[in-house]
Amino acid sequence: MKTITTYISKLIFILSIGLLAASCTERIDVELDDTYTRLVVDGQITSDDTCSHVITLTESTSYFYNQPPPPVTNADVRVIDNEGNSTPLTEDIPGKYYLPEGFKAEVGKIYTLDIELAKEIDGKTKYTATSTTPTIGDTVYIGLQHQPDWGKEGYYIVQCYYWDLPGANWYMFNIYKNDTLLTDTLNKKQIVDDRFYDGGFTNGIGVGYLDQSKKSEVLRPGDIIKFQACSITEGYANFVWEVQDEVSFNTPLFSGPPANVYGNLSGGAMGYFTSYPVLYASLVFE
Repeated sequence: MKTITTYISKLIFILSIGLLAASCTERIDVELDDTYTRLVVDGQITSDDTCSHVITLTESTSYFYNQPPPPVTNADVRVIDNEGNSTPLTEDIPGKYYLPEGFKAEVGKIYTLDIELAKEIDGKTKYTATSTTPTIGDTVYIGLQHQPDWGKEGYYIVQCYYWDLPGANWYMFNIYKNDTLLTDTLNKKQIVDDRFYDGGFTNGIGVGYLDQSKKSEVLRPGDIIKFQACSITEGYANFVWEVQDEVSFNTPLFSGPPANVYGNLSGGAMGYFTSYPVLYASLVFE
């Protein structure tokens, strides 16, 4: 009899827990205000005068908006350096404003992005952002190290050999395979500081990882791997780190609430404008 009583008590306890859990589940319809719009700016200028430098202007959208953000057109966009030289940009594609061919950022110069909208966003038409162009070394080299035991088909580590300049520096690394940018979104980019090799030689640190189980990253003889090292400001490094933190997986019980990432635009605009020098290195995979 005691055994049956114990069994019934345990059954009642389990059912009670189940009912309690069920009672804690409730459907909540979140009403989001999609009438509040802000300007979003994405723009980088570099010391590479062989590539196109573009500033992208769009409008923010609601959380459930499943289309490309609306472009901001007919704006007057300029880049002004600390010597007073003003360079106007041309809108070749709606929302995309291009600097003239051959333009490049110079180390040590301060650049201001000046935006005058044709139509108000959030009650404003004038927005600005400023960036200083950091210094960078003269030469960088790369190598590949195979790790066959990593993952299903192994990995290749892109290794960097570089003399770091004394003082605090921050770097962004991009990897190309046959002129196709593999690190094509902010969450794929490698952002590091130089705390472990300040003023010294990096001696082959890992700056990129090629997963041989991914079709886009598989290496075959004759493939060209190109590496771009960018010396960026601390502000831009923090911006990218915050973006990566917001879009990465977070444990709901231990992570903070999502929030807009702080940029460097005036007037409450979102995004970032930055200028930085670059170095390139490449190798042919054999």
